[in-house]
Amino acid sequence: MMKKSRSGSSKANLFCLLAGILLTVSSLFGLKKSAKEPEIGRSVYQKIEAQAVKQQQADKPESNEFQKVQIDFKHLSKINKDIIGWLLFDQNGISYPVVLGRDNEEYLYQTADKTKNPAGSIFMDALCSADFEDSHTIIYGHNMRDFSMFGKLKQYRLEEGYYEKNRFFTIYTPKKILRYEIFAWYEAPDDDSVYQVGFTADQAFGGFVEKMRQRSLKETGILADQWDKVVTLSTCSGEGRRFLVHGKRISATPYP
Repeated sequence: MMKKSRSGSSKANLFCLLAGILLTVSSLFGLKKSAKEPEIGRSVYQKIEAQAVKQQQADKPESNEFQKVQIDFKHLSKINKDIIGWLLFDQNGISYPVVLGRDNEEYLYQTADKTKNPAGSIFMDALCSADFEDSHTIIYGHNMRDFSMFGKLKQYRLEEGYYEKNRFFTIYTPKKILRYEIFAWYEAPDDDSVYQVGFTADQAFGGFVEKMRQRSLKETGILADQWDKVVTLSTCSGEGRRFLVHGKRISATPYP
C-alpha cells in the first residue's frame, strides 16, 4: 500500500478495519449459505415430488412388480421440458426426476427446476436416447453426504443385506414403465471403458455386459446378455473414481 499522510493513513486503517469486519461477516454468511445448500436442494425435490407423484399403492412391491404411482408428466414438463422420466427405488427412498441436458455439464450443479445448487440433478448421459431404448443408458447423480441424490448407492458395498432389500428400481416415462433388476456394482476410474454408449444388440455388447457382471463386488446370480437393455447408475467415489450400479430391464409396461 502506498504511504499517505497521517490523516490519510488513519482513514486507510479505518477502511481496512471495516473491510476486515465485512469480509469476516461475508465469510460467515458464505459458510451459513453453504451449510444450507443441501437442505435447499432437498426441499426443491421434495416439492417437485409432492406436486408430481401420487402414490397409489401402499404396500411395497415384490420381485418384478413395480410400484403403482401416478406421475404428472404435464406438470413436470411445465417445470422443465428436459425432464424425461422419474427414477424410483422400491425401498431406499431414491425418488427423483431424470433430466437430459445438452451436455453432461448442464445439470451438474443445478436442480431439475434449474435452481443453482451443488446437489445438481439426476441426469442421463447426453449421448443417450431420451426414451431409454438404448442397449446401454447411463444416469448420473452426486454422492451427497446426507445420502440424498445417489448418496445411498454406496450402501450396496457398505451394508450387509442392502442388495437383498434393494434389488429393483423403476423408471417411469410418459409412455412406459420400465422395471430393472440390479445385477452388478463396483468402483471404477472416471475414464473407464464402462462409460461407452451407442451399442447395438450384438456380441460386442454381450461381452461388454459380461465384464460388468464379472467385476461385481457380489455375485448376484443374475445373468445379463447382448439382448438386455442395461441402465448404469453412476456416482462419485473419491478423486477420479466412480461407483457404478448396473440394472437390466425385466419388463416394459405401457404407461396407463
